[in-house]
Formats: sequence, structure tokens, C-alpha cells
Amino acid sequence: MIRSLALLVAVACVALAQEGVRGGTTGEKPKETVALFLRFPVERLFEYVFTDTTAVQRIYSDSSTLDYTRTVTYYLSLEAVEAPRDGLTSVQVTIDSLRYSFSSGGNTLSYKPNDQMPLQFPDFVAAVVPLNRQFQMYYSPYWDVAKVEGEMLDWLRNYIAEGGDVPNFDSLQQFVWLRNISLPVLAHYADPQKGALPNGRVTLDSVWKKPFTILADGIEFRQADARTRIVEQRGPVFVLQTQCDSLQPTLERLKLYNIQRFVEIVGGSGTCTHTVELHKAGFVESAETMLTADVRCKVRNEVFTQKIRSRYHWKLRGQYDY
Repeated sequence: MIRSLALLVAVACVALAQEGVRGGTTGEKPKETVALFLRFPVERLFEYVFTDTTAVQRIYSDSSTLDYTRTVTYYLSLEAVEAPRDGLTSVQVTIDSLRYSFSSGGNTLSYKPNDQMPLQFPDFVAAVVPLNRQFQMYYSPYWDVAKVEGEMLDWLRNYIAEGGDVPNFDSLQQFVWLRNISLPVLAHYADPQKGALPNGRVTLDSVWKKPFTILADGIEFRQADARTRIVEQRGPVFVLQTQCDSLQPTLERLKLYNIQRFVEIVGGSGTCTHTVELHKAGFVESAETMLTADVRCKVRNEVFTQKIRSRYHWKLRGQYDY
């Protein structure tokens, strides 16, 4: 009798334990998920100010150096003139005005709206090319900039290809103009989030990997597996931080400051932290990039290094319905 009772108690304990395991699994609350996205309502204008502060030290093969610092501020407006279609979100961008300052060797050149433009200074020409060029910027479903296009860009490209009315408009000058209305450059100015948004809903403790592209002194850098996470939530604002530890420069020919030939980018590396403050309604309130890069460059037989330190900052000035 005692043995039978003990056996029944043991069986009951096993059954209760199994039921407890099942109940514990189903009783757990699923993690909260959030949707992070961009939204551009038709007939709403977003005004941003973007500031690029870049300091460069160029070290030549004989150990001599050239240092320069550039600060460019663009005032931009973004608006949607049509609803998203075919998976693309279209945003009309206008760069309304700029401020510019360049310092090297104890000398400073600066420009602000209504000043006389110093168009004899090549670095300023590169900065002013996008001014007043209205264009359409298209986001893919993955929140990267898929393309930029527009009648103003088409007209300027054709004008440059035909040589324009500028005497001695050589291939280096043509490159400067075409480069500064290209997708990498225009997206660099006009896209504060830099493709950091996830492709779907995520939990608050998620970490996601995506390609990341950034410019440093006009040189394009990429990383295929940049890591982004939500570091803070302040009311309706999510703070996203993207970390890039192995940025690589695109190996191509470019025009760099104070060199009157094409420069070959032959190697280098970079790191950056990109922080985005995203409102849950679907617009960027602000963004900031802190970037450090070393680039190996070549002109003929001369190999030199560019040490680049950049801070980029985007700030929403206001939004208006019309």
C-alpha cells in the first residue's frame, strides 16, 4: 500500500513538472517590435541644414605635408511630389544656398550668400556645382538611394559633354562638374540616414547589418556589413547608431585639392560612427557622422597619404504643408 502511494505521488510530480514547463513557455511575452521607416507626405516640405567640416593632412613621400580644413554648409529642401510607386520612394531635392570656408597655410577663403563667388578657386567650384540643381532622389525598399535624376541634371550633363561655353574646359574640369552631380555626392548631402534603417520590423535590442556608403574629402568609402542598433528611445524619437570599423575606399581616379592631375586611389581604410535621430512619424530630426580615414594615393610615381577627419551634421530646420 505504501509502495503504491509513493508511486502515485511520483507520477503526479512528474506530470506537474511537465505541465509547468509547458506553461512557462507559453506564458512568456513576445518582444516588442518597431517599424522604422521614412515617410514623405505629398505636399509637405522638409528643410534641412547640412554641415561638412573636414580636416586633411597630406603627407608626401619625402615627409613634407600639406594641411587644409574645409567647412561647407548646404541648405536643402526635400519634398514628395508623388506617392511611392513600384517600390521606390521619390523625393524632390533642392540645394537652396551654401556657406563655404577653406583654410590652408594661414590663409582663409570664405563665402556666404550674396557674396561674390570666388569661382577662380577650384575647390569652391566643386562645392558650388550642386547649388540650385533640383533633382529627384529615389529610395529603394531597403532605404538606400537607388538613383538620382532630373531635367536640370540632364541639361548640365549634356552641356558639359558638349564642352559648354567655357574656354579650356578640359577633362579634369569636366570630371569635377560631373562628379559633383553624381549619385554618391548628391546622396551624401541629401540622405541623412545613409541607408541605416532596417528592412522590416525589429525588436528594440536588435542589431542589423547593411551596406554603408559615405564620402570623405570627396573619396567614396564603403562597408558591406555595417552594424546598426537602437541605442536610445526618447518619447517618439528613436536614436540609431551605425558602427563602421572597416570602411574601404573605392579604387578610382579623382580630382583632389591642389593637384592638377587625376589622382589614383590605391588603398586605405576608415572608421565612422553614424547616429540618426528618427521620429516615429517617419522623418529624420538630426544625424551626425564622425569619421576618420587614411587613404593612399598616387600621381605618376608619387605615392602620398591623405589623413582625413570629418564631422557631418544634418539638422531639420522645419516642415511645412502647402
